[in-house]
Amino acid sequence: MRITILGTRGNIEPSARRHSKHSGILIDGFLLFDVGEKAYLKLHPKYVFITHLHSDHAAIQQDDVPKGTVVYGPESAPLLPEMRVMTEPVRVGAYTVTPIPTVHSQRVKSVAYLVEKGSERVLYSSDLVKIKTRFRHLLLNLDLVVTEGSFIRSGGLVRRNAQTGAPTGHNGIPNLVAFFSRFTRRIVITHFGSWFFRDIGRSRRKIESLGDGAQVIPAYDGMQISV
Repeated sequence: MRITILGTRGNIEPSARRHSKHSGILIDGFLLFDVGEKAYLKLHPKYVFITHLHSDHAAIQQDDVPKGTVVYGPESAPLLPEMRVMTEPVRVGAYTVTPIPTVHSQRVKSVAYLVEKGSERVLYSSDLVKIKTRFRHLLLNLDLVVTEGSFIRSGGLVRRNAQTGAPTGHNGIPNLVAFFSRFTRRIVITHFGSWFFRDIGRSRRKIESLGDGAQVIPAYDGMQISV
């Protein structure tokens, strides 16, 4: 698989040319995951998979979707009435795409997507607190993980519901790297928060230093990776 990182800016104002666009990755020019910029649809993906309905990941409505393009997501959306709610793996061309429920938001459902093509296995997690234990068997033997970088500090920014104790928010990059290193030797970090832009060179070096047996790669808009 050939992965293009289309955008690496989190939900903040743009301040750096190579990190100016919101979330999205394109696989083999065929599958688009997240549409943080409506312009991504001009790349003519055949299938679109939305991780969750926050505006920096789903910046489209039905009129934006080209005829013949199929959109999948974790729940129905008034602005995307033709989006297919996805709860099971789907086969699209040579690919199998499996939604994996994630913990992120209290208000919207969120999923990661496992993409398989032959023996190749790639996970795109998007924004994340954690993946529950009962789904972790799906993460075995991953070739690549693309995950978020909203916070560099350990623990990130996680809040808990006062009644249920359920967590929401974003885990820290050190925590995400430690978790995903159990399942892959290559982790790409994207969706950067404001911390990243204070000194991009230093921030990139900090990310690269986090891998303990895994290669940790800070992404930039337009970066391409082969699996």
